[in-house]
This record gives sequence, structure tokens and C-alpha cells, in this order.
Amino acid sequence: MNPANTSPRMKDLEIITDPSTIKVLFDKVRALIVFKYLVNEEMTVKQLADAIGKNPGNVLRHIERLKSVGLVHQVRTEKTTTGIVQRYYRATAREYRLGIADMIKANGGMQNFARDRLSNMILGLEAYGVRIPEDRMADALNMLERLIDRENQISSKLTIINAEFWNSLSTHQQKDASRLMRDVMVAQDSEYLQLKDKWCSFVTSHLSTNGSSP
Repeated sequence: MNPANTSPRMKDLEIITDPSTIKVLFDKVRALIVFKYLVNEEMTVKQLADAIGKNPGNVLRHIERLKSVGLVHQVRTEKTTTGIVQRYYRATAREYRLGIADMIKANGGMQNFARDRLSNMILGLEAYGVRIPEDRMADALNMLERLIDRENQISSKLTIINAEFWNSLSTHQQKDASRLMRDVMVAQDSEYLQLKDKWCSFVTSHLSTNGSSP
């Protein structure tokens, strides 16, 4: 008889703030294991090895590293007809995001990566006629950082209660359900709403319908 599944409930969103955890995901094989496979279903080391074309021993080492930083956990075991015990693993969350605020507070490459990402997001708004002057860019970065950070804090509290039903949904249904629930959560948070109003007013003040600077 298989032991009962006693693994923790899967989170809808996990915010990664530890630089050492982020570095673990810089490895392409580990990122593939988590983001392509284990966020979607539970799998054994052999199944993963077959899927990505790697040696099971190599995959197991990656799994152990991912477990050590809390990105993957064992959810159940199953005994085959030959007596071999298979261990099934899955990601601890459906989606992972990098904690922008924590990365900006870090030193070196992590800080530069976070700032560059936010800057590029803001610069991309020019496609919609939004131009942020150089002397207001620091304000824009600060507001967007706080808004994203608050949204992540709220969204990371969501937990998938019915994992079996969740797994029966299509990818599109999962994304839609997740987005709807996150919208409900943030809409009830006064701090988030204040930050969002401030950001929207800032962006609107730099919006030009004809593509020229305000």
C-alpha cells in the first residue's frame, strides 16, 4: 500500500528573495526541471531523466540541490511490482517570481539585474506614448518597485487547496483562475490600492496621445 500524501499544499506563487536560491536556478537543467516539468506535475527521477535526456544519477543530484533550497519536495512514494520504491517530486509552487525589492537591496550582479529589469519595463511604456524624463526615472523606479513588491507579497499568500482538481485543469484555465484570485486579493488590500493609484497617476501624467513629450 502506498503511504498517504502528506506533502504541504502547493502555493500558487512563491517569491524568491534569497540570492543563493536564485543562483541555483541559473543552472539550465535545474531551471528546466522546475519550470517546465515540476510546476505542472509530480514526476520521478527516471521520468525526468527520460524527459530531458539526462542520466538519472545526474538528475537526482539536481533534485537534491533543488530540495535543499526549498524549490522542490517529495510528495509521495510508490512501490512497483518489482519491489522498487519510486519517489515522486514536484515544485513547491505553481509559479516563481524573483523578489525585486530584495534583489535591489543586494550587492553586485543581482542588484544590477533587478534595476535593469525595472528600467526596461518603464522604458517599454514609450510604445504606448509614455515617456519618463531622466530626472523622474528614480521616482518611477521607486514607485514600480514598491507596487510589484506589494503585489508579490499578497499573491504569495494564495494556496491551492484542491490540488487534484487543479491538476485536471488546462494550463489556460490554471492561469485564468490564478489571475482572477490574485485580482480579488490585491483589490482588498488598501496599501496596494494606494500604491497603484499613485503609479497610475504618475504614468498618466507622462502620457501623450500623439507620441510627443507632455
